[in-house]
Amino acid sequence: MTKRLWQSAVVLGLIVTVLLWFDALFIPLALIGPLVIGAVAGYRGLPVVWPATVSIVAGLGALVSDWVINQEDVAFHAVLTLLMLALSVVAWQFVVRRRRPAAGTR
Repeated sequence: MTKRLWQSAVVLGLIVTVLLWFDALFIPLALIGPLVIGAVAGYRGLPVVWPATVSIVAGLGALVSDWVINQEDVAFHAVLTLLMLALSVVAWQFVVRRRRPAAGTR
């Protein structure tokens, strides 16, 4: 992965971290966001590390910021980070597998 891709993944992850603080956005962003990020990355031909990085940065950012501000919910955010990672990778794999032509067809 290029330096620019790493940077874009980290920046997007940090933006998601900030948006997770808005209660109305939390559930959609935590559950649907990784699916969208993974699917778009797969469609654009980005490596799986890109959506994984976005999800990990967003999840760990939420974990650290909530721990610093509220001193709570560390286990919740750790599990949520793993869930977000899994959702983004599954969505990436789903799209990538559907974009590849079947073996022996043109």
